[in-house]
Amino acid sequence: MNIDKAIRKQKKSYKRFLLSMCFIFFILPLALFFSKAFDMFYIIYLIIIEMLIFIAIFIRADKEALKFKNDWFRLKIFLGINKKPIIINCEKIMLVHTEDILSKEGGKDEFKIILLSTSKFRSERMIGVNLKFLKNHPYVAHQYNRLKILMPEEQFYFTVIKRGGLRKYPLLDVIYKSCTRACFTEECIEKIKFYRENSQYYVDKKV
Repeated sequence: MNIDKAIRKQKKSYKRFLLSMCFIFFILPLALFFSKAFDMFYIIYLIIIEMLIFIAIFIRADKEALKFKNDWFRLKIFLGINKKPIIINCEKIMLVHTEDILSKEGGKDEFKIILLSTSKFRSERMIGVNLKFLKNHPYVAHQYNRLKILMPEEQFYFTVIKRGGLRKYPLLDVIYKSCTRACFTEECIEKIKFYRENSQYYVDKKV
């Protein structure tokens, strides 16, 4: 599996989805207009379908949106349609972990990145570690307890990155190169190895 090709395929799939949804969105009112079936039932039905198409586009666009920028000691990650960034102080990241997201079919094509930091660094998306978060992520909770013993005076914050699909692979690689003080879990290291073994950028460098 070539990650770069897979990311390009993901982008093309997203563009095809947008084009098809936009085509349906505009063709349905035209079809109703030319059929001259201006019955109230058809009009309401059309409005509902148009709203569902708009919601589907919004959800897909929000799920796909992931951009990041490495700015010296800071890493800015832009998620979702509103592009409100997670601003990460790379020196303050203490733990990086990945967890697979199971699909309805039982596959593990998706994963999420979990970051633990000792600083919010003016980012609203960095949330103080709480009991609910620790219950939902038991392995991270184990690592958190270990860190808390080593640094009892520190307040820890977390963020979970789910959006972006395969674009999370290059993001994870940038995090690995930027957050030099962080502890990367075994699951995380495996993802980075997989990316580097299947990215054309690293393959070319080896040649």
